[in-house]
Amino acid sequence: MKNRLIVVLLALVMALSLVAPAAMAADTIKIGGIGVLTGDYSKYGLAVKEGVDLYIKQVNAAGGVLGKQVEIIWEDTQAEPAYAINAYNKLIDQDEVVAILGAVLSGETKALAEVTAEDGFPQITPSATDYDVTTDRPNVFRTCFLDPFQGSAIASYMAQTNIKSAAVLYDNATPYSLGLYEAFKATAEEKGVKIVATESAAYGEKDYKTQLTTIKNTSPDALFLPYYGADLAMILAQAKEIGLDASFYGGDGASDIVELVTDKNLLTKLVYPDHFAVESENEKAREFVEAYKQEYAKLPTISFAATGYDAAMVLLSAIEAAGSTDKQAIVNAIKATDLVTVSGRIIFDEHNDPTSKPAYVLTFDATGEKKLLGQVDP
Repeated sequence: MKNRLIVVLLALVMALSLVAPAAMAADTIKIGGIGVLTGDYSKYGLAVKEGVDLYIKQVNAAGGVLGKQVEIIWEDTQAEPAYAINAYNKLIDQDEVVAILGAVLSGETKALAEVTAEDGFPQITPSATDYDVTTDRPNVFRTCFLDPFQGSAIASYMAQTNIKSAAVLYDNATPYSLGLYEAFKATAEEKGVKIVATESAAYGEKDYKTQLTTIKNTSPDALFLPYYGADLAMILAQAKEIGLDASFYGGDGASDIVELVTDKNLLTKLVYPDHFAVESENEKAREFVEAYKQEYAKLPTISFAATGYDAAMVLLSAIEAAGSTDKQAIVNAIKATDLVTVSGRIIFDEHNDPTSKPAYVLTFDATGEKKLLGQVDP
């Protein structure tokens, strides 16, 4: 009798040990976070992570979603598309997440989107600006503006500020630089900004003086430079060396240039579009800046912190609206989104891109602090 009782008790203990984790899981909604968290581009992924984590912390403090706490599980891609796919497989098979926030860079996000599209799995990227990320992928969304929009926005801003002529130096073999150039060129011609010179140079070049000298000889009012921070910093320094007197304009890749420039005075002539501005008068933006400062003891100067926060807001709002963690119900609810977020109002078009978000036009003061000049609406 005693032996039988012991066997029964052991069986009960084993059963409870299996049930307890399942019960805990049932009280938690798991979200997967995928992005570059280490290496050269980690500043972008870490900014996204900080924004996402902050919003989820606030939601959990307010009671969670569907009466449950939200857990975010992060995986590092190291900027490798293959790692993004491996992370996705791990998150859905082992962690049983219900949606993905990520990835961060366009290359890894496009690779990830190919596999999530096959599964119809909800995915929102806060930062991948390449147009094709969401093409033919009804389950994939973004909370940032696109490359064609920002190229066009800079040309529009030039026209608004009476720039009459512009030159372009870009990398004609890189999708980011090429995409911005093509959109800029089309809008500049439409708005009456004359392009007087077009030169190309690959990312990673050390000497841009030949192209810059050719541009200098055309005396443009402005020079459009769709490069990332490291290249842009070298171009600005070399333009000063040869005496090229013009205003300089970049894409959102200029957002991290401050730490790469020794002479901060160079930045006072640089203008670029960004996804968010700390000085925004949007009430949600002001609340976000204060909460971010309290949480991280710094300002959200990398705008992907804001678009990460927005991506989490869109996703968790959609799950609440769907009343379910069913993947198709979540996708349908995301598609129906109409939210005023930190970086602007988000309504998704037929391409799953936000249609109402502005580009915030920024420059820098002589200390490297960003200054809001205005905004260009879609």
